[in-house]
Parts: sequence; C-alpha cells; structure tokens
Amino acid sequence: MTSPTRIAFDTLSRGDVLPPVDLTISADDVRAYLDATGEPADRWGEHVPPVMMSALMLATLLSQIEIPKGVMHTGQEHESMRPVRIGEPLTVTVLVASHAVRRGALMASFDAEARAGDEVVAVSRASVLVPPPDDAASTDPSSAGSAE
Repeated sequence: MTSPTRIAFDTLSRGDVLPPVDLTISADDVRAYLDATGEPADRWGEHVPPVMMSALMLATLLSQIEIPKGVMHTGQEHESMRPVRIGEPLTVTVLVASHAVRRGALMASFDAEARAGDEVVAVSRASVLVPPPDDAASTDPSSAGSAE
C-alpha cells in the first residue's frame, strides 16, 4: 500500500483528490490486527473489524503524504455502510476536505472512502493540526490580539 511519490503536505489544497489505492485485507492481516489489539478473534471469522478498516484508511493517507514534523492527529470519525469481507477487493480514495492556516498553524481534514466496486462500504475522516514553527508564532502578526 505504498505510493511511489509522496505529496508534500504544504502543497495540498482543499478539494485535492489523492490517487486511489487498491486494498485487499487478508485473513493474516486481520489475525495480526487482532493479536496486536487483543480483540477476540471469534467475532471476525469472515469480516474485517471496522476499527481496523478505519486504521487502514488512515494508513492509505499516510502512504501518500509527506507528514510534517510535529503533526498532531486531532480527530477521527468512521462509518461502516456494511461489513467488509476478508479478501474483498477495495479501492480507497482520499479527498482533502479542508486545508487552512490559522495563526501560523496548518489545520486539515481528509475524507477517505472505501469502495467495493461501485458500492461505498466505509467512510472515514481524519483531522490533523501542524503547529506553527517556533519562530513563526513570535513573528506572525495574526498570532497577537483577539482569538479568531
């Protein structure tokens, strides 16, 4: 699930759509996830755990973007439309839903959509914040005064 060229975070703009990534989650992948999390395996004989699906959708984003130093993951939402079957071929697409600088900090959110053929099976939103560089906070005129 790696992308040959990674996109610089600060070159992104709201509305950008990253290249789609093909993803198939194997039984071994699910077993490794369950072993790592300690979640009982008996519930997931045929399907991918939704939290694993959300994590893999976030990993799709991380495989395509050069993540800046100091980035903070500030939020995550996930919705499953239906259970994803182990071994089911998926395509994950990520959209830059927002990308703005406020008081020197860059705030962005990314919407990911997993499809099985033409059917949307899961959507996820990740929000991040990149704090301003130490020197930017003291020189940025928007960092003084009232809150926005």
